Amino acid sequence: MSTHRASTATPASADASAVVFVCTGNTCRSPLAERLAAHLDPSTAFSSAGTHTIVGQPMDPGMAAQLTRLGGDPAGFAGRLLDEEIAARARLLVGLTRSHFDLITGAFPEAAGRTVVLKPYARLAAAGAVAPWEAPSLEVLRGAAGRAAITGTADDDIADPYRLGWEEAARAADEIDAALRMIVGAPGEPAGA
Repeated sequence: MSTHRASTATPASADASAVVFVCTGNTCRSPLAERLAAHLDPSTAFSSAGTHTIVGQPMDPGMAAQLTRLGGDPAGFAGRLLDEEIAARARLLVGLTRSHFDLITGAFPEAAGRTVVLKPYARLAAAGAVAPWEAPSLEVLRGAAGRAAITGTADDDIADPYRLGWEEAARAADEIDAALRMIVGAPGEPAGA
């Protein structure tokens, strides 16, 4: 189970009101985001899931090392597949790329108003347009930027570092770290700055 509050796993029922990070395999980006967010904001419940995963798969060793470098704890992580129950119970679904946003909202249209992409969402939070870990209001969604305000551009996608080596794992981890720090207003510079 990968629902995480601070550094202690909690039962599946805790997905209610959790912020759920979503990537493809739930072995690299989304578990790092889950565990690092829990480290930076222990007052909020976080979990993660994948759109195409092997259930029970541990965190990728390279990303686990990156998480440890950034102060998080990879212990006990087990991958899981995004399903209807997880999507319905989540307070906010945070995709790591625009394609994750499309997959989530295509499969679970009722979650569309609670689904965002990490980097553009971080900019909205840093600008005060959304409260940290809350879904964007209709006003934000209907604003001048519209959908682009929550999905961003190709530059906002955090590319999958799976089996691409230390450098790519560090790049993805530092991008996630920087975005999470923007959302929670964590002091200090992101690790990759």
